[in-house]
Amino acid sequence: MAQKQANKCLLLFDNADDPKIDLNKYFPQCNHGNILITSRNPGLCVYAGSHSAVADMEASDAVDLLLRSAAQATTDPNKVVAAEIVKVLCYLPLAIIQAGAFISKSGNLDSYLALYATNKTQLLSQKPAQSHDNYAWTVYTTWQISFDQLSQQAKTFLQLCSCIRYHGISEDIFRNAAGYKFGMSSPSKEELQMPLDVLSQFSDPSGNLDPLCFMDVTSEIRAYSLITFHSDQHLFSIHPLVHDWSRSTVSDRGYHHCMVAIAGMSLAGI
Repeated sequence: MAQKQANKCLLLFDNADDPKIDLNKYFPQCNHGNILITSRNPGLCVYAGSHSAVADMEASDAVDLLLRSAAQATTDPNKVVAAEIVKVLCYLPLAIIQAGAFISKSGNLDSYLALYATNKTQLLSQKPAQSHDNYAWTVYTTWQISFDQLSQQAKTFLQLCSCIRYHGISEDIFRNAAGYKFGMSSPSKEELQMPLDVLSQFSDPSGNLDPLCFMDVTSEIRAYSLITFHSDQHLFSIHPLVHDWSRSTVSDRGYHHCMVAIAGMSLAGI
């Protein structure tokens, strides 16, 4: 028994987020011990005997985290204000910790929401000097680093999706649009050139949506936790804060017009 206990070990891979790294070659070739992996990449579930997705925080836990991070007293009035703040932050732990660090610096819990309404990008991009965690990146920096790793196809798809509602995103939108038929009263091909060019990135030679290509692109984005697939509904969603951030990366208004056109083509193709 003593020998068995001595042979037990725990190997931890923390923040193993890069989907290009094959973790398997770092696993010890033995039949004892445990391996714990924390990652935003759902693809690593293939190695897991069991796995658990970490969802957004419960409201009460989020309030406690914010007040603790902000060094604010847990009074009832503070809890009310904190509840509004964490709701706006969509209960995302990293955003809450970052907000708490800022509030701790300013000392003013009540003014945060007003500042956030007009300075969201700046507040979610700044790394506070003092923080309750040792994570190196800010909320927006984390997503930007992931975004920079994506292929151009994946970047285009994510930015297009940021131009529509963040949940209930269906592959059918793009499949139906790819099958759009031009008619006498429809816009000309020249008028729809941009959406046609975008759809061609996900289409086969015959012009139909290529399901393997679409799966590859969405899987690439999912590997960085920038989009979520709900298998029970066959729909995609984007976290509201990721959705806001992604929309802020779209400097070309053409993307908005393009997605509107794709949606219109999709409806016409039903």
